[in-house]
Amino acid sequence: MIKFWFYFLILAVFIVLGLAIGASNDSVVMFDFLFVKKEISLASVLVIGLLFGLVLGVYCSMFLTFKLWLQLKVAKTQFNRLKKKTTADQDISSK
Repeated sequence: MIKFWFYFLILAVFIVLGLAIGASNDSVVMFDFLFVKKEISLASVLVIGLLFGLVLGVYCSMFLTFKLWLQLKVAKTQFNRLKKKTTADQDISSK
């Protein structure tokens, strides 16, 4: 648990440092969205990239968690089926 908080703290420091550097830089850059080109500040580009990365990371994590949950559910079903089969086989052989 301490390892998690340590990594979280380091990540938070890097994010705050990046946002502080980006906010102090007042340069305007040409940012090309999918269909629109727009001149916005570098800090805004940094925030957009950070939010996009966060949403993408959460989506990928939830997708992998759901995939593993489904695999666990299938494995439990197969285990219960085999358990019933072996107990039925033991009951037949004991008679």
